[in-house]
Amino acid sequence: MARANIREEIIRKGAELIHVRGFNATGLQQILQAANIPKGSFYFYFKSKEDFGIEVIDYFNAMINGVFKKYLTDKKIPPMKRLENLFECFADIFQKSGYTLGCPIGNLSLELADTNERLRLHLEGVIERLIAQIESCLKEAQADGSIPMDLNTADTAHFIFHAFEGAVLHMKVVKRIEPFHAFRNNLLGYLKYIIQVEKQETRI
Repeated sequence: MARANIREEIIRKGAELIHVRGFNATGLQQILQAANIPKGSFYFYFKSKEDFGIEVIDYFNAMINGVFKKYLTDKKIPPMKRLENLFECFADIFQKSGYTLGCPIGNLSLELADTNERLRLHLEGVIERLIAQIESCLKEAQADGSIPMDLNTADTAHFIFHAFEGAVLHMKVVKRIEPFHAFRNNLLGYLKYIIQVEKQETRI
């Protein structure tokens, strides 16, 4: 196997373990064993576990960003329906995992934000880019009249992401999908409510 492929395999297998066990609880030897790489080979591919952590965050980001992009940029579907479809996709993913894994970016943020500044900053950048995708979808919804033009899309996009992560955290604790469904239903209900209010005010 080529060196680049071996490196990618270490990242992939390491990410799988970290998603289940967490970053600090996953040892280098466990990662190498899962990737079927000889002992002592880790530092041939990565300078440190912290550098490896950056790569794992990027791996998770590519995976989640791909889901966001698939649903939020589909021009054939109205913007608000795209947002609803995104939530449905994640609900299906969480149900298939038995509500055990949650969001890997959220998990790493909770674990590392207070203990590793470099990884915290990298996670912050990843999160802001995900939020930017939500805001872009909201701006399209404003353009087609689906939501009010005076809605602060930046604040709303941050609120959606914050509520999403909180719902996922609660879902993991109770091992049921209800917290995520409550988040989805109340958010969509709120957005529909402000649209109705604007229409009523326009008629007055």
